[in-house]
Amino acid sequence: MPATDSKGRSCQVWGVLNVTPDSFSDGGEACTPEAAFAKASQLLADGADVIDVGGASSRPAGATYGRGASAVSTQEELRRVLPVIGRLASEKRARVSIDTVSGEVAEAALRAGARIVNDVSGGASVALLRAAAAHEAELVLMHNRGDGRLAGNNLAYGDVVEDVMRELEQAVARAREQGVLAERIWLDPGIGFAKTAAHSVSLLSALPRLRSLGHRVLVGPSRKSFIAEVEKAAGRAASDPSQRLGGSIAAVTVAVLHGAHAVRVHDVRETCQAVLVSEAVRS
Repeated sequence: MPATDSKGRSCQVWGVLNVTPDSFSDGGEACTPEAAFAKASQLLADGADVIDVGGASSRPAGATYGRGASAVSTQEELRRVLPVIGRLASEKRARVSIDTVSGEVAEAALRAGARIVNDVSGGASVALLRAAAAHEAELVLMHNRGDGRLAGNNLAYGDVVEDVMRELEQAVARAREQGVLAERIWLDPGIGFAKTAAHSVSLLSALPRLRSLGHRVLVGPSRKSFIAEVEKAAGRAASDPSQRLGGSIAAVTVAVLHGAHAVRVHDVRETCQAVLVSEAVRS
């Protein structure tokens, strides 16, 4: 069995903390510093290893989410994230990740105490990569294309697994060129971003191949629209994000059985239980 942490499992559980009014599932739940800290405290009590704080929604445009996320200024993103990051870090309550594509936001968050940068652009910003390197932070490089929408060239895959692996290797090369050490890099296949439901399912099945690239793997299937698309394909009504716990747990179970090192989720307590059982089966 792989080495376990103090919570009895080897796969980390990262709790989603969106301090935004418009995230696809939980927008508006934690828009004030007090509400954000209270939610972070609950995620920690439920078993989260990392609190992933995001101040700008990344939901893509398309049939599921309409126009997609609205642009947010750097100043507004900083206003949203820094109070909760600073408090969590100062009280040493948790390992904190900043979910951003902005180099300026990453720099400020790392100065405030975040130790991980979760970059859904896959290393598009040189400034972000340099900030991660300068602060010796861990860096998650998520696969994405364009703005993540399900349209046009974003979906022009040959073999989706091979293409994603190649593009993630290119993202790693960009990060390494800016000084990020290989052992600090995580890879995320980008479930739901510029990918159909079939693409997302294929990538979940192929996680052992993604692991072969030599970096830790983070998977974020929680409440994603691919779950609703699978339901529709089976002749069922598509569920709303708040009704996708069962599908999220199923995807987490697959990820753990295929060797994921961490999962990023909204429903931490239930996920921790699923991870423990999945790891018991895998061992």
